Amino acid sequence: MKNPVTLIGAVLVLLGLAALIHPSVKMPAHRTDVETLGHTFEIETQRIVQIPGILSAVVMIAGAGFVLLGTRRP
Repeated sequence: MKNPVTLIGAVLVLLGLAALIHPSVKMPAHRTDVETLGHTFEIETQRIVQIPGILSAVVMIAGAGFVLLGTRRP
């Protein structure tokens, strides 16, 4: 795996596999401080992003292509 193209392909395959296994990603969206009756409360909302299975498959196929391209001898 000395070739950088092969390394990029392996990373893409692993990312695609991870997205297939765990398709939802939680991201912090907004943080608000609310003060009521002398107390300060922090409200944090989260955004859940769903990764489509077809996108994961395309990333894995592209990664496999990079791996095959990187292992070819000129």
